[in-house]
Amino acid sequence: MEIVVQKYGGTSVNKHELREKIVKNAIDAKQRGLSPIIVVSAMGRRGEPYATDSLLQLLPEPARSNQRNKDLLISCGEIISCVVVAEEINLKDYYAVPLTGWQAGIKTNGIFGNSDIVDIDTTVIQGLLEKGIIPVVAGFQGLGEENEITTLGRGGSDITATALGVFLNAVSVEIYTDVDGVMTADPKLVDSAHVIDKIDYDEIFQLAEFGAKVLHPRAVEYAQKGNVPVTILNVEREGHGSGTLISKINKSWDNDKVFTAITSKDKLVQFLVKSGPGYERVFDELAKNHISIDMISIFIDESIFVVEQSEKARTEEVLKSIGLAYEVTEGCSKITIVGSRIANMPGIIAKIMSALNSADVRVLRSTDSYTTVGLLINTEDEKKAVKILHERIF
Repeated sequence: MEIVVQKYGGTSVNKHELREKIVKNAIDAKQRGLSPIIVVSAMGRRGEPYATDSLLQLLPEPARSNQRNKDLLISCGEIISCVVVAEEINLKDYYAVPLTGWQAGIKTNGIFGNSDIVDIDTTVIQGLLEKGIIPVVAGFQGLGEENEITTLGRGGSDITATALGVFLNAVSVEIYTDVDGVMTADPKLVDSAHVIDKIDYDEIFQLAEFGAKVLHPRAVEYAQKGNVPVTILNVEREGHGSGTLISKINKSWDNDKVFTAITSKDKLVQFLVKSGPGYERVFDELAKNHISIDMISIFIDESIFVVEQSEKARTEEVLKSIGLAYEVTEGCSKITIVGSRIANMPGIIAKIMSALNSADVRVLRSTDSYTTVGLLINTEDEKKAVKILHERIF
Protein backbone atom coordinates (compact mmCIF):
# COMPACT_ATOMS: atom_id res chain seq x y z
CA MET A 1 0.00 0.00 0.00
CA GLU A 2 1.47 3.33 -1.14
CA ILE A 3 0.15 6.15 1.01
CA VAL A 4 0.01 9.81 -0.03
CA VAL A 5 -0.99 12.58 2.37
CA GLN A 6 -2.78 15.55 0.79
CA LYS A 7 -3.13 18.70 2.89
CA TYR A 8 -5.41 21.63 2.07
CA GLY A 9 -5.29 25.07 3.69
CA GLY A 10 -8.18 27.31 4.64
CA THR A 11 -8.46 29.04 1.26
CA SER A 12 -8.71 25.64 -0.45
CA VAL A 13 -11.71 24.36 1.55
CA ASN A 14 -13.95 27.42 1.91
CA LYS A 15 -15.73 27.19 -1.44
CA HIS A 16 -17.61 24.32 -3.05
CA GLU A 17 -15.77 24.66 -6.36
CA LEU A 18 -12.42 24.38 -4.54
CA ARG A 19 -13.56 21.39 -2.50
CA GLU A 20 -14.48 19.74 -5.80
CA LYS A 21 -10.78 19.92 -6.68
CA ILE A 22 -9.95 18.21 -3.37
CA VAL A 23 -12.38 15.43 -4.22
CA LYS A 24 -10.92 15.10 -7.72
CA ASN A 25 -7.35 14.90 -6.41
CA ALA A 26 -8.33 12.18 -3.93
CA ILE A 27 -10.13 10.17 -6.61
CA ASP A 28 -7.21 10.60 -9.03
CA ALA A 29 -4.87 9.23 -6.36
CA LYS A 30 -7.16 6.22 -5.83
CA GLN A 31 -7.29 5.56 -9.56
CA ARG A 32 -3.47 5.61 -9.68
CA GLY A 33 -3.36 2.88 -7.07
CA LEU A 34 -2.45 5.15 -4.16
CA SER A 35 -4.09 5.33 -0.73
CA PRO A 36 -4.81 8.99 -0.02
CA ILE A 37 -5.20 10.61 3.39
CA ILE A 38 -6.62 14.14 3.39
CA VAL A 39 -5.72 16.74 6.02
CA VAL A 40 -7.73 19.96 6.15
CA SER A 41 -7.55 23.35 7.84
CA ALA A 42 -10.45 25.48 9.03
CA MET A 43 -12.42 27.15 6.24
CA GLY A 44 -11.18 30.51 5.02
CA ARG A 45 -9.58 33.42 6.82
CA ARG A 46 -10.57 36.13 9.30
CA GLY A 47 -14.11 37.34 8.62
CA GLU A 48 -15.36 34.08 7.13
CA PRO A 49 -17.76 32.29 9.50
CA TYR A 50 -15.77 29.13 10.30
CA ALA A 51 -12.21 30.52 10.19
CA THR A 52 -10.09 30.22 13.33
CA ASP A 53 -10.08 33.97 14.01
CA SER A 54 -13.84 34.16 13.48
CA LEU A 55 -14.43 31.38 16.02
CA LEU A 56 -12.28 33.21 18.57
CA GLN A 57 -14.45 36.28 18.15
CA LEU A 58 -17.42 34.28 19.43
CA LEU A 59 -15.89 34.51 22.91
CA PRO A 60 -17.34 37.34 25.01
CA GLU A 61 -13.84 38.54 25.99
CA PRO A 62 -11.19 36.63 24.01
CA ALA A 63 -8.27 38.31 25.80
CA ARG A 64 -9.49 36.98 29.15
CA SER A 65 -10.31 33.42 28.03
CA ASN A 66 -7.85 30.70 29.02
CA GLN A 67 -5.99 28.85 26.28
CA ARG A 68 -7.61 25.52 27.18
CA ASN A 69 -11.04 26.88 26.29
CA LYS A 70 -9.71 28.60 23.18
CA ASP A 71 -8.20 25.33 21.94
CA LEU A 72 -11.47 23.50 22.46
CA LEU A 73 -13.32 26.19 20.51
CA ILE A 74 -10.97 26.64 17.57
CA SER A 75 -10.50 22.89 17.06
CA CYS A 76 -14.09 22.97 15.76
CA GLY A 77 -13.00 24.79 12.59
CA GLU A 78 -10.98 21.86 11.26
CA ILE A 79 -13.64 19.38 12.39
CA ILE A 80 -16.25 21.22 10.32
CA SER A 81 -13.94 21.11 7.29
CA CYS A 82 -13.17 17.41 7.56
CA VAL A 83 -16.85 16.46 7.83
CA VAL A 84 -17.87 18.60 4.84
CA VAL A 85 -15.01 17.31 2.62
CA ALA A 86 -15.71 13.68 3.58
CA GLU A 87 -19.40 14.11 2.73
CA GLU A 88 -18.54 15.57 -0.67
CA ILE A 89 -16.27 12.60 -1.42
CA ASN A 90 -19.06 10.21 -0.42
CA LEU A 91 -21.37 11.83 -2.98
CA LYS A 92 -18.93 10.67 -5.70
CA ASP A 93 -19.34 6.99 -4.71
CA TYR A 94 -15.98 6.86 -2.91
CA TYR A 95 -16.15 6.22 0.83
CA ALA A 96 -14.51 8.71 3.18
CA VAL A 97 -14.57 8.98 6.98
CA PRO A 98 -13.92 12.28 8.84
CA LEU A 99 -11.65 12.07 11.89
CA THR A 100 -10.81 14.56 14.61
CA GLY A 101 -7.16 14.75 15.63
CA TRP A 102 -7.68 12.45 18.61
CA GLN A 103 -9.75 9.97 16.55
CA ALA A 104 -6.82 9.86 14.12
CA GLY A 105 -4.55 8.85 17.01
CA ILE A 106 -2.57 12.11 17.20
CA LYS A 107 -1.02 12.58 20.65
CA THR A 108 0.56 15.85 21.78
CA ASN A 109 2.68 17.08 24.67
CA GLY A 110 -0.38 18.84 26.06
CA ILE A 111 0.75 22.46 25.71
CA PHE A 112 -2.36 24.49 24.91
CA GLY A 113 -2.05 26.73 21.90
CA ASN A 114 1.30 25.45 20.67
CA SER A 115 1.59 21.69 21.14
CA ASP A 116 4.09 19.34 19.57
CA ILE A 117 3.04 15.95 18.22
CA VAL A 118 4.79 13.29 20.30
CA ASP A 119 3.20 10.15 18.85
CA ILE A 120 0.56 8.93 16.42
CA ASP A 121 -1.35 5.68 16.91
CA THR A 122 -2.02 4.81 13.28
CA THR A 123 -4.34 1.86 14.03
CA VAL A 124 -7.58 3.62 13.03
CA ILE A 125 -6.17 5.19 9.88
CA GLN A 126 -4.46 1.97 8.79
CA GLY A 127 -7.71 0.09 9.30
CA LEU A 128 -9.60 2.54 7.09
CA LEU A 129 -6.98 2.46 4.36
CA GLU A 130 -6.99 -1.34 4.28
CA LYS A 131 -10.74 -1.20 3.60
CA GLY A 132 -10.24 1.27 0.77
CA ILE A 133 -11.70 4.14 2.80
CA ILE A 134 -10.29 7.68 2.54
CA PRO A 135 -9.54 9.18 5.98
CA VAL A 136 -10.18 12.94 6.14
CA VAL A 137 -8.30 14.26 9.18
CA ALA A 138 -8.85 17.53 11.02
CA GLY A 139 -5.46 19.24 11.05
CA PHE A 140 -4.01 21.52 13.72
CA GLN A 141 -5.07 19.41 16.71
CA GLY A 142 -4.42 16.36 18.87
CA LEU A 143 -5.01 14.89 22.30
CA GLY A 144 -2.74 15.94 25.17
CA GLU A 145 -1.46 13.87 28.08
CA GLU A 146 -4.47 14.82 30.24
CA ASN A 147 -6.96 13.83 27.50
CA GLU A 148 -7.48 17.48 26.59
CA ILE A 149 -7.78 18.72 23.01
CA THR A 150 -4.75 20.89 22.20
CA THR A 151 -3.83 22.81 19.07
CA LEU A 152 -0.47 22.97 17.29
CA GLY A 153 -0.23 26.71 16.69
CA ARG A 154 -0.84 28.72 13.53
CA GLY A 155 -0.06 26.70 10.42
CA GLY A 156 -0.40 23.51 12.47
CA SER A 157 -2.21 21.58 9.73
CA ASP A 158 1.11 21.45 7.86
CA ILE A 159 2.58 19.73 10.92
CA THR A 160 -0.31 17.25 11.03
CA ALA A 161 0.26 16.34 7.39
CA THR A 162 4.01 15.74 7.53
CA ALA A 163 3.79 13.94 10.88
CA LEU A 164 1.17 11.57 9.45
CA GLY A 165 3.42 11.10 6.43
CA VAL A 166 6.30 10.04 8.67
CA PHE A 167 4.34 7.75 11.02
CA LEU A 168 2.56 6.05 8.10
CA ASN A 169 5.67 5.77 5.87
CA ALA A 170 3.94 7.72 3.10
CA VAL A 171 5.56 7.89 -0.31
CA SER A 172 4.90 11.64 -0.34
CA VAL A 173 3.11 14.55 1.29
CA GLU A 174 1.35 17.04 -0.98
CA ILE A 175 0.66 20.52 0.40
CA TYR A 176 -1.98 22.29 -1.68
CA THR A 177 -2.09 26.07 -1.43
CA ASP A 178 -2.93 29.17 -3.49
CA VAL A 179 0.54 29.58 -5.06
CA ASP A 180 2.43 27.48 -7.61
CA GLY A 181 5.15 26.43 -5.18
CA VAL A 182 8.04 27.82 -3.17
CA MET A 183 9.21 31.00 -4.88
CA THR A 184 12.49 32.88 -4.96
CA ALA A 185 10.73 35.77 -3.16
CA ASP A 186 7.27 36.84 -2.08
CA PRO A 187 5.47 37.53 -5.39
CA LYS A 188 3.51 40.31 -3.63
CA LEU A 189 6.83 42.14 -3.19
CA VAL A 190 8.74 41.01 -6.28
CA ASP A 191 7.04 40.70 -9.68
CA SER A 192 9.93 38.69 -11.13
CA ALA A 193 9.87 36.01 -8.41
CA HIS A 194 9.72 32.51 -9.86
CA VAL A 195 8.97 28.99 -8.65
CA ILE A 196 11.84 26.86 -7.36
CA ASP A 197 11.61 23.36 -8.87
CA LYS A 198 13.30 21.60 -5.96
CA ILE A 199 14.75 22.63 -2.64
CA ASP A 200 16.56 20.94 0.22
CA TYR A 201 14.96 20.45 3.66
CA ASP A 202 17.54 22.73 5.28
CA GLU A 203 16.91 25.55 2.83
CA ILE A 204 13.11 25.44 3.13
CA PHE A 205 13.45 25.33 6.92
CA GLN A 206 15.47 28.55 6.87
CA LEU A 207 12.92 30.22 4.60
CA ALA A 208 9.99 29.07 6.74
CA GLU A 209 11.70 30.08 9.98
CA PHE A 210 12.47 33.59 8.72
CA GLY A 211 9.20 34.64 7.14
CA ALA A 212 8.10 32.50 4.18
CA LYS A 213 4.48 31.42 4.77
CA VAL A 214 4.42 28.45 2.41
CA LEU A 215 5.20 25.75 5.02
CA HIS A 216 5.48 25.60 8.82
CA PRO A 217 9.08 25.14 10.10
CA ARG A 218 8.07 22.25 12.40
CA ALA A 219 6.41 20.53 9.44
CA VAL A 220 9.77 20.65 7.67
CA GLU A 221 11.46 19.12 10.72
CA TYR A 222 9.10 16.14 10.73
CA ALA A 223 9.52 15.57 7.00
CA GLN A 224 13.30 15.77 7.24
CA LYS A 225 13.52 13.37 10.19
CA GLY A 226 11.39 10.84 8.34
CA ASN A 227 12.94 11.61 4.95
CA VAL A 228 9.47 12.00 3.44
CA PRO A 229 9.38 14.11 0.25
CA VAL A 230 6.97 17.05 0.31
CA THR A 231 5.55 18.77 -2.76
CA ILE A 232 4.01 22.25 -2.69
CA LEU A 233 1.23 22.50 -5.30
CA ASN A 234 -1.40 25.00 -6.42
CA VAL A 235 -4.89 23.65 -5.72
CA GLU A 236 -6.20 25.57 -8.73
CA ARG A 237 -4.11 23.39 -11.05
CA GLU A 238 -5.78 20.21 -9.78
CA GLY A 239 -2.50 18.39 -9.32
CA HIS A 240 -1.22 19.14 -12.83
CA GLY A 241 1.38 21.76 -11.91
CA SER A 242 4.92 20.61 -11.13
CA GLY A 243 5.14 22.72 -7.96
CA THR A 244 8.18 22.55 -5.69
CA LEU A 245 9.68 19.29 -4.46
CA ILE A 246 11.20 19.41 -0.97
CA SER A 247 13.60 16.57 -0.25
CA LYS A 248 17.19 15.73 0.62
CA ILE A 249 19.32 17.08 -2.20
CA ASN A 250 22.92 16.04 -2.72
CA LYS A 251 24.65 19.27 -3.61
CA SER A 252 27.03 19.56 -6.53
CA TRP A 253 29.73 22.15 -5.97
CA ASP A 254 30.12 22.88 -9.67
CA ASN A 255 26.45 23.24 -10.59
CA ASP A 256 24.73 24.69 -7.55
CA LYS A 257 23.46 28.22 -7.65
CA VAL A 258 24.76 30.26 -4.75
CA PHE A 259 21.37 31.83 -3.96
CA THR A 260 18.12 29.91 -3.54
CA ALA A 261 15.56 32.42 -2.25
CA ILE A 262 15.02 35.56 -0.21
CA THR A 263 12.42 36.14 2.48
CA SER A 264 11.55 38.80 5.04
CA LYS A 265 9.92 39.12 8.43
CA ASP A 266 8.57 42.30 10.00
CA LYS A 267 7.31 43.35 13.45
CA LEU A 268 10.72 42.94 15.07
CA VAL A 269 12.39 44.94 17.85
CA GLN A 270 16.13 45.29 18.53
CA PHE A 271 17.43 45.49 22.10
CA LEU A 272 20.85 46.82 23.06
CA VAL A 273 21.57 45.88 26.70
CA LYS A 274 24.28 47.70 28.65
CA SER A 275 26.66 45.81 30.91
CA GLY A 276 26.12 46.06 34.66
CA PRO A 277 25.39 43.98 37.78
CA GLY A 278 23.44 40.91 36.66
CA TYR A 279 24.52 41.29 33.02
CA GLU A 280 25.58 37.64 32.89
CA ARG A 281 22.00 36.55 33.76
CA VAL A 282 20.27 38.19 30.80
CA PHE A 283 20.00 35.19 28.51
CA ASP A 284 19.16 32.76 31.31
CA GLU A 285 16.28 34.99 32.39
CA LEU A 286 15.01 35.40 28.84
CA ALA A 287 15.08 31.62 28.40
CA LYS A 288 13.22 31.06 31.68
CA ASN A 289 10.49 33.35 30.39
CA HIS A 290 10.33 31.47 27.05
CA ILE A 291 11.31 34.56 25.07
CA SER A 292 12.84 33.61 21.73
CA ILE A 293 15.70 35.83 20.55
CA ASP A 294 17.54 36.18 17.24
CA MET A 295 20.56 37.93 15.71
CA ILE A 296 22.53 37.75 18.95
CA SER A 297 25.81 39.63 19.43
CA ILE A 298 27.54 39.47 22.82
CA PHE A 299 30.30 41.87 23.85
CA ILE A 300 32.04 42.72 27.13
CA ASP A 301 30.12 45.94 27.66
CA GLU A 302 26.87 45.30 25.78
CA SER A 303 24.71 42.68 24.08
CA ILE A 304 22.40 43.08 21.10
CA PHE A 305 19.53 40.83 20.09
CA VAL A 306 16.17 40.88 18.31
CA VAL A 307 12.73 39.78 19.50
CA GLU A 308 9.29 39.84 17.94
CA GLN A 309 7.19 42.94 18.62
CA SER A 310 4.75 40.83 20.64
CA GLU A 311 7.56 40.00 23.09
CA LYS A 312 8.76 43.59 23.59
CA ALA A 313 6.88 44.25 26.85
CA ARG A 314 7.90 40.95 28.45
CA THR A 315 11.53 41.47 27.40
CA GLU A 316 11.52 44.90 29.03
CA GLU A 317 10.08 43.40 32.21
CA VAL A 318 12.97 40.90 32.36
CA LEU A 319 15.61 43.59 31.83
CA LYS A 320 14.02 45.91 34.41
CA SER A 321 13.85 43.07 36.95
CA ILE A 322 17.62 42.61 36.58
CA GLY A 323 18.18 46.37 36.72
CA LEU A 324 20.04 46.78 33.43
CA ALA A 325 19.96 49.81 31.13
CA TYR A 326 18.90 49.16 27.56
CA GLU A 327 18.00 50.81 24.26
CA VAL A 328 15.14 49.78 22.00
CA THR A 329 14.85 50.12 18.22
CA GLU A 330 11.33 49.39 16.99
CA GLY A 331 9.92 49.06 13.48
CA CYS A 332 12.51 46.53 12.26
CA SER A 333 12.39 43.83 9.61
CA LYS A 334 14.79 41.00 8.93
CA ILE A 335 15.77 40.09 5.38
CA THR A 336 17.12 36.55 5.05
CA ILE A 337 18.95 35.35 1.94
CA VAL A 338 19.20 31.56 1.70
CA GLY A 339 21.60 29.67 -0.52
CA SER A 340 24.57 27.33 -0.80
CA ARG A 341 28.11 28.07 0.40
CA ILE A 342 27.32 31.74 0.98
CA ALA A 343 30.00 32.15 3.64
CA ASN A 344 32.73 30.76 1.39
CA MET A 345 32.04 32.85 -1.71
CA PRO A 346 34.25 35.96 -2.02
CA GLY A 347 32.38 39.15 -2.82
CA ILE A 348 28.93 37.98 -1.66
CA ILE A 349 28.57 40.53 1.13
CA ALA A 350 29.97 43.28 -1.10
CA LYS A 351 27.37 42.47 -3.76
CA ILE A 352 24.55 42.52 -1.21
CA MET A 353 25.66 45.81 0.36
CA SER A 354 26.17 47.43 -3.04
CA ALA A 355 22.58 46.56 -3.98
CA LEU A 356 21.18 47.96 -0.72
CA ASN A 357 23.31 51.10 -0.88
CA SER A 358 21.99 51.80 -4.38
CA ALA A 359 18.46 51.83 -2.92
CA ASP A 360 19.46 53.92 0.14
CA VAL A 361 18.64 51.08 2.50
CA ARG A 362 20.42 51.31 5.85
CA VAL A 363 21.49 48.02 7.43
CA LEU A 364 21.16 48.11 11.21
CA ARG A 365 22.82 44.73 11.80
CA SER A 366 23.82 41.61 9.91
CA THR A 367 24.51 37.96 10.60
CA ASP A 368 25.68 35.16 8.35
CA SER A 369 26.18 31.42 8.28
CA TYR A 370 27.22 28.86 5.71
CA THR A 371 23.77 29.02 4.06
CA THR A 372 22.22 32.36 5.10
CA VAL A 373 22.78 36.08 5.34
CA GLY A 374 20.49 37.98 7.70
CA LEU A 375 20.02 41.74 7.48
CA LEU A 376 18.13 43.88 9.98
CA ILE A 377 16.65 47.01 8.40
CA ASN A 378 13.89 49.53 9.00
CA THR A 379 10.49 48.09 8.08
CA GLU A 380 9.77 51.07 5.84
CA ASP A 381 12.62 49.83 3.59
CA GLU A 382 11.55 46.17 3.54
CA LYS A 383 9.75 46.07 0.21
CA LYS A 384 12.40 47.94 -1.79
CA ALA A 385 15.21 45.98 -0.10
CA VAL A 386 13.72 42.62 -1.08
CA LYS A 387 13.05 43.87 -4.60
CA ILE A 388 16.52 45.27 -5.25
CA LEU A 389 18.27 42.24 -3.78
CA HIS A 390 16.20 39.89 -5.91
CA GLU A 391 17.03 41.92 -9.01
CA ARG A 392 20.76 42.03 -8.31
CA ILE A 393 21.54 38.53 -7.02
CA PHE A 394 19.05 36.18 -8.71
